[in-house]
Amino acid sequence: MADNHFLEDVSVEGPAFPLLIKILASILMLALFFWGYQAAQEAFKEFVPWSAVGVVAASLLVCSTVYYWILCSRTSMAQGIIQQTWMWDKRVAIKDVTQVKFIYIPYLSWLIAPRLVVRSGMGVHVFHAASPEVLQAFAALSLRPMCL
Repeated sequence: MADNHFLEDVSVEGPAFPLLIKILASILMLALFFWGYQAAQEAFKEFVPWSAVGVVAASLLVCSTVYYWILCSRTSMAQGIIQQTWMWDKRVAIKDVTQVKFIYIPYLSWLIAPRLVVRSGMGVHVFHAASPEVLQAFAALSLRPMCL
């Protein structure tokens, strides 16, 4: 990669997802619980096999876990490392990045979370960001020339 020492001095952190996406996710979860409760009231009037209950419980666990991480996930760029907390934290050293794509749709960032897609070695990592400071650091990284 080209001389990116200035990016090693950058230290920014912020939420991974915009407030409106968090609100929309909250509304979706409330709707899921509401309709799920109504469906459960009807379903339990009849015999329900334990396997069906297990599938519903597993689905609820997956949805709740993703919802939690949408609310709590943070993205940072500090000391030459890009990192996002998630179920499994994503972490990439800037010096290992070989390709960068910054995806930001100005008037739809409330619905489509801005993201940085980086390729390092054989892996591709996606980092979401909502903080203006993190977005500026992502833009600076994406505008730097890449060298092999």
